[in-house]
Parts: sequence; structure tokens; C-alpha cells
Amino acid sequence: MRLLLLFVLLFPSITYAIDQNPIEFETPEQQERFWKMANELRCVVCQNQSVADSNAGIAQDVRDVVRDMILKGKTDDEIYTFLVERYSDYVLYNPPLKPKTFVLWLGPVILLLIALFGLLLAIRHHAKATAQPETLTEEEQQKIQQALNNQ
Repeated sequence: MRLLLLFVLLFPSITYAIDQNPIEFETPEQQERFWKMANELRCVVCQNQSVADSNAGIAQDVRDVVRDMILKGKTDDEIYTFLVERYSDYVLYNPPLKPKTFVLWLGPVILLLIALFGLLLAIRHHAKATAQPETLTEEEQQKIQQALNNQ
């Protein structure tokens, strides 16, 4: 029993999304398109998972829609447009650059610039706090000399 428990803890099972409605595609190119698109689409209810990796019901719905539209001969652009109209730009891992998505695209850059500015300020503050005067006054030199001679 302990060995089984140890095995389960050391080798956790990895779960993959299982397509509930597997349908054979007419050509390998269609199947390749399907998996490419499924990996480029975000599950809208999951924590940053692609539709290909998610077991959520909505991810299965999106996989079904993509599969059906590919079998009907729709282009990738038509499929993406349909899904964006239905779920918004959030369904795309690489949303287009437009006013509504500026924060998504510029947010990381702005945060990086703020972090670099803060680092620069911290370095300057540390440099000032630990800086030593360039020269000692005559009185300071004499006190140091006396301290050294008394030892």
C-alpha cells in the first residue's frame, strides 16, 4: 500500500484533453490545420490553456466548431473571425493590436520599464550611501594615524 502511495506521489498522472467527438478528417492537411488552430486558441474559461489542452466543455465546443468549419471548407481567417465574434479577442493567444488590446501588448513592456527605472534608482541610492569621500581632511588623516600607532 505504501509503495503504491509512493508511486502515485512520485509520478503524478498527466492529464491530456480527450476529444469527445473524434471525427476523421478527409486529408492529413485538414487534421494538421485543426491541431494547429486548437493550439493557437485559448480556452476562455481555463487558466491560460489552449483549446487543445483543455478538458473544459467550452473547449470541446470550440474544437467541434473548428472541426466542422474545416470540414465545410472554411478558411483559417473565417474560423478565427467567427470565434472572435463569439468569444472576443481573448480566444486568441496573439490578439491583434488595437485600442482594446493595447494593455495586453504594452503592459509587459511598461512593467519592464518601471522595474528597470526602480532598479536604476536603487543602484544610484546604494552608490550614494556607500560612497567614500575622495580625500580626507588633515585632521582626519591625523586621527587615523594616531589610531594605527596606538595599536
